[in-house]
Amino acid sequence: MSYTGVWSVGAVPDAEVVALPRRFAHLDETWTVPDGCADDLRWWLGGGDREPYFTPGPTAAAHRFAAFARGGGPTAPAVVAMREAATDLLGRAEADGTDPDGLFAVAVRKGEPATALLHGLGAEASAQLPGWFGDFLLTADEVRAVLPDAESVLDLTGPRRTEVLARVNAWAYAMTDAPEGEFDAAGLLAGPLRVLRYAAAHGLGVVAVTGAY
Repeated sequence: MSYTGVWSVGAVPDAEVVALPRRFAHLDETWTVPDGCADDLRWWLGGGDREPYFTPGPTAAAHRFAAFARGGGPTAPAVVAMREAATDLLGRAEADGTDPDGLFAVAVRKGEPATALLHGLGAEASAQLPGWFGDFLLTADEVRAVLPDAESVLDLTGPRRTEVLARVNAWAYAMTDAPEGEFDAAGLLAGPLRVLRYAAAHGLGVVAVTGAY
């Protein structure tokens, strides 16, 4: 089945982000965890990110990580509702003409852009980023708190940048339908950090949402 994976990151009014948890605090807090999620997380953090993923085709490790990232992680009704509300906030920010520096979106056929980035960075660096596999909700204070870590793993130069971009491209061209040579790995690395910096400079919150359409 064909689909397009989208990752959107945007700066939004801080008051809107602060209010979201209170809006849905009345919902059931029962958590649902996908089968095998805890085992897959231990595997990835414990060295699974360094296993061979392409030899040259996708290996079992590549397919395991793709399924793990696509699984969505632990969730609860309030989290689902906040995610939907965050998507609405992003839509309103775009419609209201937010400065382009405060918005970032990337789409790829039959794949997930955020997963490509996290594979490129590896587990240790990815753990310095907020949220769960591309989904997060940050107040203005939280944006300022996470920005130094985000800069340390995304604002790259030299051999490390070359390595990360090569790993992003390897994922994009083996695990999605991105046409060869057309995936913007550098933009994927720069876009989220640009939004976080913009939000920090203007006292805004940030929401990031992954989706498939």
